[in-house]
Amino acid sequence: MALKALILDVDGTIAETADVKRAAFNQAFAEIGLDWVWGRAVFQEILAGSVQGGEAAYYAHLRQPEIVNNMSKNGALEQIHRRQQTIYRNLLEAGAAQLRPGIARLMGEAMTGRVKLALCSIGPRLEFETLIFNRFGFDMLNAITASVAAEDLKTHSLAAAYRQCLAKLSVSASDCLAIDDSGAGCAAAARLGMTVIATPGHYWQGESFRDAELVLSDLGHPAAPFSVLRGDAKGIGHVTLAALNLWHGRATATLRHASAA
Repeated sequence: MALKALILDVDGTIAETADVKRAAFNQAFAEIGLDWVWGRAVFQEILAGSVQGGEAAYYAHLRQPEIVNNMSKNGALEQIHRRQQTIYRNLLEAGAAQLRPGIARLMGEAMTGRVKLALCSIGPRLEFETLIFNRFGFDMLNAITASVAAEDLKTHSLAAAYRQCLAKLSVSASDCLAIDDSGAGCAAAARLGMTVIATPGHYWQGESFRDAELVLSDLGHPAAPFSVLRGDAKGIGHVTLAALNLWHGRATATLRHASAA
């Protein structure tokens, strides 16, 4: 079965954005006079939790629940997030988020139109469009067949985001391959029936990624192959559309055989 669509998670998969977001939050806190300073461990806890009301609200519920209502009523939480988003976009425009190895090459290959290219995020659309435009240009934005952002979602969840992405692409899950950097993202895509390749980001090292067909250190380059963390890459050292077709075909064949048994 030929691969029809490639779905890419954005944060951590296309670029390492978590530390940039964390820096933006810390700057926003300082500007409004909050004594919150988020280190990596704290931000990882926040990223792993529910952020329906935003990261700052989630942190307040964890650490200082008694102030949440007041911060909500006086607009402080909204002010934090508005300012953080502005700082974050400015940092993206300045090139602060490092692209993951091999992603520019693979996305460039996908621009040929041989597969539909989609982006899947639970963050604001303007944030990932800023990243894509500043690192790849307007042609790449035009080449994206479908994209999902927070504004498209009634439920702030990875499963809802991937489900909405499939609907926008008008393809079945079995015809898609998703690349994601987190265990939760891989699980959400796999449960819908997609083949999944995991490329663990800085904040998700050590997760099991049991739902992924392959777990790779990154997408690799011809001169700098990826490391296979789990699975059989069939001797391939850098991810191409041909490699994705091969792995997708193997995964779908395995599912067909399992269903027939």
